[in-house]
Amino acid sequence: MVQIIDNTEKGDFPFKVNGVQFENPLQQLLASEILEIAKQKDAMPGPPGEYILQGEKRQYNPNEYVDLAQDNIFITIPNKATPVA
Repeated sequence: MVQIIDNTEKGDFPFKVNGVQFENPLQQLLASEILEIAKQKDAMPGPPGEYILQGEKRQYNPNEYVDLAQDNIFITIPNKATPVA
């Protein structure tokens, strides 16, 4: 019998994106998942694919896991050029 071990802690892991408070039951999420959650709650104006997740510790690529116990306050940075008037 094969046993799958989940080494992700479970509980309530709070985090903020652009000042909006969230909670997640898992300790680790992909940066792209955090951006998607933020978009669902209107914490950023555009689609998640147009933003980079910047934590207090560092910037995350979309396919990188973020440990919410270690880094949990984020801002979103547009990764596309913004029009100038």
